[in-house]
This record gives sequence, structure tokens and C-alpha cells, in this order.
Amino acid sequence: MKGKSYSLSSESSERGASLIEIAIVLIIFAIVIAFALPVVANSIRSYNLRSAAERIAERLAGARALAMARNKNVTASFATDGDGYVTQYGYDFSPVGAPDGTPDTVDPEDASASFYVESLPSGIRGRFTAGGTALTNGKGVAYTSRGELPLGVSQADITLTSSSSTVIVSVNLRGQVWVH
Repeated sequence: MKGKSYSLSSESSERGASLIEIAIVLIIFAIVIAFALPVVANSIRSYNLRSAAERIAERLAGARALAMARNKNVTASFATDGDGYVTQYGYDFSPVGAPDGTPDTVDPEDASASFYVESLPSGIRGRFTAGGTALTNGKGVAYTSRGELPLGVSQADITLTSSSSTVIVSVNLRGQVWVH
């Protein structure tokens, strides 16, 4: 009976990676990650800062729309700490010209509507200024029933800062809001 003969060889056609080759690949991978992490972290911080600024701009635009819809004055109030940094913001339905500095969750004239009081995300600090002067607790952007700032006030700016950058939310005398 004739057949094929098979021989067992000590060499195989597959070759494995040595421990040194694996270590080199892991070191290269670690170097790439070490360079990429700061870039990703800065991008996340920038996104969070811009997002916080957009939230404040939305709240200010909402106060303007609410003032025009209800045909009454509405204040977007900024509560601050002892150093003048914003701790909370929201609508203040206290009497016009005398905001109590505490953003309200309910309008006393319309208890069926509820409103949010918001805080800045951690790592972001904010200052509220008007005409270049830092404003104290209880100050805010007061909109008239026409959606404009009252006569005699200055443009309002909310400056938000993180460890890497700064963004400003501005309100002009016509009541328009923009982020820059």
C-alpha cells in the first residue's frame, strides 16, 4: 500500500511575538495616549464652558420672551457668593427694582408655572458685570414688558472662566443676548 508520508517537523509556520515586541508596542501606545489626553481634556473643558454660557444665554432670552409674553417686567437674577462669583441664576419675580437676589421657582402671580434655578457646573466660575462694574448679590438683567433693558442701565456681561479659557454672555440695551 502506497501512501503519503507525513513527517512531524519541529518548526511551525506560525511565529509568535516576543515579550520585548509586546512591550515596545505598549510603550508606543502609552506615549500616544499621553499626548492625546491633555488635548481631549481641554476639549471637554471648552465644551463645558461653552455649554454653560449657552445655558445662561437661553435663560436670559427666556426672561426676555417671558416679559414680552406676560406684558410685565421680568428679572433674570444672579445670586453671588461673598467674592462676587455667580452661585445660582434664574428668574426673580420680586418687585421691580428690588430683587431679593434669590432666583424663584414660582411666579406669585401665576402659581401654575414653575421655573428652574440653575448653578454653574463645577470648574466654571462666573462674574456678572454691567458697565464694567461687578455687581453684587441680587442683581440681574431686568427686562421691561417690551423686552428691552430699562432706561439708564448699561450693557450686562456675564464672564465665565475655566482653567483654560473665558467666554462672555452679553445683553445689549435692546435686550438681545449673544455669546462671544
